Amino acid sequence: MESKQALIDERTIQLKVEMDQLVENIKELDIAIAELNELFKERAELLKEQFEEKKMGLEQKKEKHEQYLRELFEQVPQSETKTQRKVKLLCGDVVVKKAKLDFEKNNDKLLEWAKANQRDDLISRKEALSFKWVDFKKDLLTTPNGIVEVATGELLDIPGLEVIQTEEKLEIKY
Repeated sequence: MESKQALIDERTIQLKVEMDQLVENIKELDIAIAELNELFKERAELLKEQFEEKKMGLEQKKEKHEQYLRELFEQVPQSETKTQRKVKLLCGDVVVKKAKLDFEKNNDKLLEWAKANQRDDLISRKEALSFKWVDFKKDLLTTPNGIVEVATGELLDIPGLEVIQTEEKLEIKY
């Protein structure tokens, strides 16, 4: 019986030695994976920095080209509409949108205003309330003094609605 006990113990020991070796291999693989992960993170950060540097250089170059294009634009005849000036070219059109007064709006505050002033015609009722900006905008006129309701001529002072000045914007259409 002792020899059988010795056999079982020897087999158990061999299995445990093999298991122990596998555990050590797994630990080494985990370390290798962690090192690879860190290498990847550092490399990705370096690549991201290189990308950002190159991108910034290209954006600066583009901005210089756009500035020079704007200078040239002012020296040639342009077609003009109420809202823009345009030069047609072979590669595309160069368009300068004219500066204008425009709206900066906060839909939540406009919705509160419409509710408080019983302007249900400006409230869109779906699952949630929303302000009918397109409908309301038709009744408004921007002036340097503020926003005027066309129908009444009243100068409006509504929280969430104000006049802003937009800048000219150069566009290149391809």
